[in-house]
Amino acid sequence: MRQYRLALAALAAAMLLGGAAPALAAPPAAPRAAATATADIPNVVDVTAANYQQVMQWSHTKPVVLDFTASWCYWCKKQDPYLRQYNTADNGAWVLAKVDVDRNPDLARRYGVRGIPALLNIQNGTEAGSRHVGFDGPASLRTWLNNL
Repeated sequence: MRQYRLALAALAAAMLLGGAAPALAAPPAAPRAAATATADIPNVVDVTAANYQQVMQWSHTKPVVLDFTASWCYWCKKQDPYLRQYNTADNGAWVLAKVDVDRNPDLARRYGVRGIPALLNIQNGTEAGSRHVGFDGPASLRTWLNNL
């Protein structure tokens, strides 16, 4: 890695001085593979029984926020634009995984969700950290998301 940094510094210096750029060695393969795997994970997904296991696999790569919601839920609708805005602002650092409780009651039962909106932080296939239940404004939502 040090050799790569030195070569990159030499390239930058050559470009600034208008000289010929030296050839760069390729970066290690592992980070490239990780970047490709992360690029294949969507930023927002609707979770169903059919794709639930795939979403849990993604949580081994980056945090998944399970958003338990419903189309009739007033506070869910109020919270949703902020969730999407923060997901975009965070450049997909976490997956917004929407779970409609009416269409997926088994998932709501599995996680013991009794009130919505409810956000769960899923990492490495299991719930990690605290839940965020209800919507009391964008500031507390942002604070919770910052602690993923």
